[in-house]
Amino acid sequence: MTANPTVFFVLDTGLAQAYLFETDLLDRILEKGVRPVVLVQKALVPLLQAKYGREGVVFESLRDDRARAYQRGYWAGVQELFEHVRRATASPRIPLTYVDSHRRRKETEATGRRRWVLWGLRPAIYALRRVRPLRMAFRRLQAALFTPDLYGDLLDRYQPALIVSNTAGWRLDQYLLRQAGRRGIPLMLAVVGWDNPSSQGLPGAFVRYANVWSEVHRRELTAGVDWLPEGVHVGGMPLYDSYLDGRWHMTREAYFALHGLDPQRRLISFAATALSVTPNAHLVRVLTDLVEQDAFSQPAQLLIRLHPNHFKDFPHYREDAQEIYAIAARSPHVHIVEPREMPGGLERYSGEDYPEKASMLKHSDVLVTIYSTMVVEAALHDTPFVSACLESPRGWADKGKFWVPLREIPTWPTAARVNALGAGRTVFTPGELRDAIETYLTDPQRDAENRRRFIAQELTWLNGEATEKTAEFIRQVAMGEWQ
Repeated sequence: MTANPTVFFVLDTGLAQAYLFETDLLDRILEKGVRPVVLVQKALVPLLQAKYGREGVVFESLRDDRARAYQRGYWAGVQELFEHVRRATASPRIPLTYVDSHRRRKETEATGRRRWVLWGLRPAIYALRRVRPLRMAFRRLQAALFTPDLYGDLLDRYQPALIVSNTAGWRLDQYLLRQAGRRGIPLMLAVVGWDNPSSQGLPGAFVRYANVWSEVHRRELTAGVDWLPEGVHVGGMPLYDSYLDGRWHMTREAYFALHGLDPQRRLISFAATALSVTPNAHLVRVLTDLVEQDAFSQPAQLLIRLHPNHFKDFPHYREDAQEIYAIAARSPHVHIVEPREMPGGLERYSGEDYPEKASMLKHSDVLVTIYSTMVVEAALHDTPFVSACLESPRGWADKGKFWVPLREIPTWPTAARVNALGAGRTVFTPGELRDAIETYLTDPQRDAENRRRFIAQELTWLNGEATEKTAEFIRQVAMGEWQ
């Protein structure tokens, strides 16, 4: 192995970009003698080169246009069915709530003959869930059928010692990872999403290594999707080191002034989430009524953080956002924050506004959400949180879209772990929501010890070590030192 190995970093979301660029991870990697080649969407190469370029860092196109053309043009229907089965499959040794929700969504929203085809795949999915050799055979077949030569010249030019991706072939990275895997190049998953190990189904490529947040993640990968235990490293979440060191925090005065908030009122924040299974506007309406009716013992105001999905090109998501805007417009004590638009048309994913989000979490008296990943981030700030599972009367049914009654959400894997440790409150009615918020407004330290236990379980490293541990793991694998 060369003294200065080249490592490809595949960054196809704003969150993945933040993982590398908004932390000290890139600096640590460079200090360790690793040569990073960063692959991003074609349109973003000049923008990110200008913003983050430095000596020793190379930017290349992820060739998303070519990959997407192959995905849509070469046996597209068959590829889509393979992806449906892959995403719906994991071992029943872990909870199957997420992967089964994927299956149910696809079946619900399919029409005509396609619905019958998806129903016809159920026996195959159930068999794959229960028989590991069948899962391995399925993965080999998918790789054998759908591994185009899109990246051969890049692999020849740079001779990477390792490829690190924020997914395990769950997105367009599958084509690069499969082609590199055929050449024997080591592959690594860097987990950037709290529910990723249990929600994405089988890997879309044979990825040997994984950098995960916790032992919980390790078990989900090894028991759920057949990962070899020796390839899984508990390195924590480097992004959260930047929460811990306070680099993103504005002062309370500056943050309140930014959004026109009243410094004399307590701040309740609502983080929109779970749009794939439920609208959020009905929750905003209840919270707005509580604030406007002075339902708490202290004057309060509401700050609503819209979800990145609110800005996707799906009419029902955009209608939900419009309804929230209309509710807020009627109240002087309700304010809205939008996740910042990403350059080059990249999906909004909180990758550009960490000072905004960190300051919201730090200065909120209570966070309300539906078991969003932001409950982890709130707990890191010792901010009390409430998961509002107030039922939407019809969900997305009127839109012809899949939806899940919110009473089911507390049983989902990440939510169940929150509840098991009593890290936050779960409510099902407006009265329970009012009481839970009032409890935390009156006693902010209620459940504080449970919050600390929760983040220790979910994040492992809480003293700023995650960035160094992750960088060292990448170096060791790239150098061939990891056993």
